[in-house]
Amino acid sequence: MRRRDVFKLILTPLAFDPLAARAQRAIPVIGALSPAARPALFETSFYVGFSKGMRELGYVEGTDYSIEWRFAGGDYARLPELANELITLNVDVLFATSTASILAAHKATTSIPIVMGYYEDDPTAEQGLVASFAHPGGNVTGLAVMGLQIVSKHLEFVKTILPSLSHLGVLFNPTLTSYRSAALTVKASAERVGMTVSDWEARTPQEIEKAFSSMGRTNLSAVLLISDAFWFVNRRRIAELSIINRLPLIVVGPREYALVGALISYGASVFDSYHRAATYVHKILKGAKPGDLPVEQPTKFELLINLKTAKTLGLDIPDKLLALADEVVD
Repeated sequence: MRRRDVFKLILTPLAFDPLAARAQRAIPVIGALSPAARPALFETSFYVGFSKGMRELGYVEGTDYSIEWRFAGGDYARLPELANELITLNVDVLFATSTASILAAHKATTSIPIVMGYYEDDPTAEQGLVASFAHPGGNVTGLAVMGLQIVSKHLEFVKTILPSLSHLGVLFNPTLTSYRSAALTVKASAERVGMTVSDWEARTPQEIEKAFSSMGRTNLSAVLLISDAFWFVNRRRIAELSIINRLPLIVVGPREYALVGALISYGASVFDSYHRAATYVHKILKGAKPGDLPVEQPTKFELLINLKTAKTLGLDIPDKLLALADEVVD
């Protein structure tokens, strides 16, 4: 047999067998998929929650594992391509940071383990990501922050500040597959406290501008926004527009919104969720099956109130609400 035929026999299985290719690696490779933009100061962003968690578990990046990051820059249409790119690399685990990337990863593979970093809704509903919280089955597990399930708390907060509020605007991203169910959930919660709800949609920065311009010409008293990667990328401009149009912005999502001008943000910590996601990756790398690892929900939610925004809008924040805040931005 010629030498080149011998090499062909040796190398061919690695070219076509992902498991064999992974077995030959010196260290495992983690694929990380985010629908957002890569932060300019990555080392100070909440993404380092994951690497911190890995370090605490005894992993040194570059020595014990490598990580391939892919960022869609807020363009959801790029996620399938980026997910497939990571799959082509035969990564050992996919760490999908939030709802849109989790759904894209799930559509792209049913074999590579997927760890959810911050799934905003119920993963047992509609999308069928997991069979149950206790026994996910399949290849998906991780953290579900259940944002829509705490909308009633946001309405309670805004009612404390604006007791006479009766008309609430809600800004939705219609590219999200859960958009319709989210709209129904918000409306049902609002009706229970005597509010009517009007929806506005935006899927581009230009449409955000138009939506706020339109909302500013109505009798709305406040705007509710349910966080996703698109809103997060544009959070600073959204906060500015809410102030320009004198519409208090209440965000179902992490602290970063209130830090840039939203009146209130209330949600699970992204940093903490990513930090906890490292434990799932560790267990999977040690041989655990994702379908056997229960999905976790956050035990702590952070309430941030931006007093500077409140003063700009001429709003008084009651002491009883300030006492509940984890942080007051002034």
